[in-house]
Amino acid sequence: MKMSLWKVNILLLLLLSLFGCNVIRPKPEIMPIPEVKSILLDLKSRYDLVETMRTLVNFKIEQKGKSDEVRGYMNYARPDKLSIYIMGPFNEPRVIASAVGDSLKLFFVTENELIQGQLTDTVIKDIFDIDIRVSDIKSAIFANPFLDGNTDDLKIESYGDEYVIKRSSDQEGYIEEINISAKNTTVNRWRIKDVNGKIIQDISFSKYKVIGGVMRPLKATVNRPLDSTTISLESVDPEINAKIDSEVFNLTIPENAKV
Repeated sequence: MKMSLWKVNILLLLLLSLFGCNVIRPKPEIMPIPEVKSILLDLKSRYDLVETMRTLVNFKIEQKGKSDEVRGYMNYARPDKLSIYIMGPFNEPRVIASAVGDSLKLFFVTENELIQGQLTDTVIKDIFDIDIRVSDIKSAIFANPFLDGNTDDLKIESYGDEYVIKRSSDQEGYIEEINISAKNTTVNRWRIKDVNGKIIQDISFSKYKVIGGVMRPLKATVNRPLDSTTISLESVDPEINAKIDSEVFNLTIPENAKV
């Protein structure tokens, strides 16, 4: 079963709430291993400092010349709880999502329709016909592509004010390029390219700010050229390590909901 276009867009928002010019660069320098470990340690330490997070998020979707804007409320609790409420123009819930562990529930309020299942790459592909890795969800939320544990055989270059890390992706022949600021060890860009060098997914992170003692990007922009889709997500007044009621992650579904 394939979803309607707007529902696919909503899914992209949920999964990635998680966040044309050539530049001539100087010859890169190969970085020593201790410095590489320091970068990974800095990124991981920020993740370890976050137990909970909640924020209002503004979403903007641009696809094939059409544009739409929605807003929602996101709650996250370690290690594996996420809830998102996408709101309508009158502040009414439009879509409610809950992901706890590897279980996913999406409830479309107006349609009274429920989608539920295991949160796996295969399920997302089969139902929504889009290629998004579950590991990208957490990585996008924390602006840390290395949370998936893929840190072997990294190729790292230094351009003075920026590091560029290259690694093999999950799909054979695909390459990931990750741009990191040398000044404050923040991930600025994360691209996935196919065997021909064509960009499959391009995520940029910006508007970094210290929130609750943790450096975080307030804005993430996701570009998927093959889908002609660009999605921008911007956090408003995020809170780190605030107390979140566990009931926020329990999605109550009407008995007559279409499954």
